[in-house]
Amino acid sequence: MGHSSSFCESTQFYCYSLDNATEADEHDIMAFSPLDPKGAGLVTYLQRLAFPDEDAGLMRTYLVRDKDTDELVGYFSLKAGLMTQEESGEDGIVELDTLPGVELANFAVNRTYRDSHPITKGCGRSIFQKLVLECVRRAAAIVGVSVVYLFSLPDQKVIENYQSYGFSRLESSDEDRIHARLKPRYDAQCVFMYMML
Repeated sequence: MGHSSSFCESTQFYCYSLDNATEADEHDIMAFSPLDPKGAGLVTYLQRLAFPDEDAGLMRTYLVRDKDTDELVGYFSLKAGLMTQEESGEDGIVELDTLPGVELANFAVNRTYRDSHPITKGCGRSIFQKLVLECVRRAAAIVGVSVVYLFSLPDQKVIENYQSYGFSRLESSDEDRIHARLKPRYDAQCVFMYMML
């Protein structure tokens, strides 16, 4: 393996944050292609915004590699956040019940890797369960975290995939309220999904 200081690992993959990236990583990042063609924003983020966000402490991005071949399998980005559970208020004052959380802001598998290794179909689930959740659990050991949430592409197949990971959607009215406050500026059509820890 080219990176001895991996953050966490599974039986097949390991990951490390961009602050441990090398020049070799930059080549793989520039060649990255998501499985879903609608995920062009995931490429833009990784290639243009991930390093500045990492340096500014706004988001932590992890590269996922195959333990045997050291190929770039995918990447994910995490940032601290919160989810509003209920709201109430009188006289124009809104009171929110909030849950501390971690946002899975970006998550993509590299098409080049999947095309080279068709047997790894479904590796996104393994990455999520063994690496993403491990990172979240490490954070939860230090600060309060009770929910993991994301904003999915508005594609039924993608939504169903996240549901198979254990994510849920809110009722329409609650989802509208969440979107009014927490929706990312770059995706007006995103769908809020969450998983309680």
